[in-house]
Amino acid sequence: MLEFYKILAKLTRKASRLAGKKGTDLPGKVLRKLDNNVLSKLASKYDEIVFVTGTNGKTTTSNLIGHTLKVCNKDYINNFEGANMLDGIISTFAIQSKNNTKLAVIEIDEGSISKVMNYITPTKFVINNFFRDQIDRFGEIDTLIETIGNQLEGKNIQLILNSDDPFVTRLAKYGKNNIYFGINHDAYNFSDYGISESKFCPNCGHELVYDSVHYSQLGFYRCAKCDFKHPEVKYNVTNAVVEPFIKFSVNNGEIIETRLAGDYNIYNLLAAYSLLKELGLADEEIHQGLGSYTSKNGRMQSIDISEDATVLLNLAKNPAGLNASLAIGNVIKEDINYLLVLNDNGADGLDISWIWDTDFNILTNQKIRNIICSGKRAKELALRLKYSEIKANVIVNENIAEAVSELKKYPEKYAIAIPNYTALTETQKELEK
Repeated sequence: MLEFYKILAKLTRKASRLAGKKGTDLPGKVLRKLDNNVLSKLASKYDEIVFVTGTNGKTTTSNLIGHTLKVCNKDYINNFEGANMLDGIISTFAIQSKNNTKLAVIEIDEGSISKVMNYITPTKFVINNFFRDQIDRFGEIDTLIETIGNQLEGKNIQLILNSDDPFVTRLAKYGKNNIYFGINHDAYNFSDYGISESKFCPNCGHELVYDSVHYSQLGFYRCAKCDFKHPEVKYNVTNAVVEPFIKFSVNNGEIIETRLAGDYNIYNLLAAYSLLKELGLADEEIHQGLGSYTSKNGRMQSIDISEDATVLLNLAKNPAGLNASLAIGNVIKEDINYLLVLNDNGADGLDISWIWDTDFNILTNQKIRNIICSGKRAKELALRLKYSEIKANVIVNENIAEAVSELKKYPEKYAIAIPNYTALTETQKELEK
């Protein structure tokens, strides 16, 4: 029966793509209609199932892991297309499965963890960060973490946790033989993204004390009233440089040179490094994989729009993510342009008030010529910029194709395009034309 499911999934994907769709979720939907327990059956043959989650960076982290495994000729499956909800994950297991493959690396939407874990339990779980994101979908962060904790409890899962995020380390009590990764307090001076999401101890409710902060709630924290504190780490970034691509070392080891920009990606690289080490890969294999990865999925993707101009495309769907994307311009010394694209479709979260929590003052010291606001909520973006008194020419065009066409007319060497979730695909397509 499983072989029939696999064949049906591949045929469904083919039909979906012929109809102009991606075909990432539909096979899973069809299989689940036939057999509600199909995911459990498909996943039963795997010895190692790794989940990767976090509000920001889970796709990049998962793709870094998958790319490295591929470069090193390891057998695995991975939902590299970002189909990270239940039906997409079913599709991944059905379509990619091979007889001898025993490792699955699965990016999972943090809001889908409960649904997916009704059917499968991972052996390892990489958790990178939690930020306020799509409140109308997930609720507040405390609610989300409590929900995830309820799913983890009693499962004996090895958690691989970002030690610098107190939201993440709150989940440590639910894991077994946990591994921690983090960035040394003096390894890199992050841009000031603003926004501190976590202020209070999860144990006693007392305000947390920070000895140093990387950005937002990420840093070295402790509670003055109880024993909750930043845990000791196994994998520690001891040096990092961003110029604009990241070079970093772990535990004072050899420098790894990458093709990823954006200093927040240091955490994604470290999360991938930590998991790969725990899977038993050698240092030289990890260095080769991480060093050769280039994004093609709108996460710090570099797109040449002419012989002389390049766009850095990066998805952002919450204040922390948008702040980090805006900060990319801080390392560019030439005049630059921006394209900001904001939709409010269901998958985005209907509440876009989070743009008012974004620190657009990050742009103040950048040499910006033009900012194009596009998407269904382009006017709100322009209004938000007006209140920040950004000294740039602001253009409003809700039509994404027209907005990209306008961007391509500018002579400046660099532009930064920042769409939210449902705006990403169209923005990427138009930039690549």
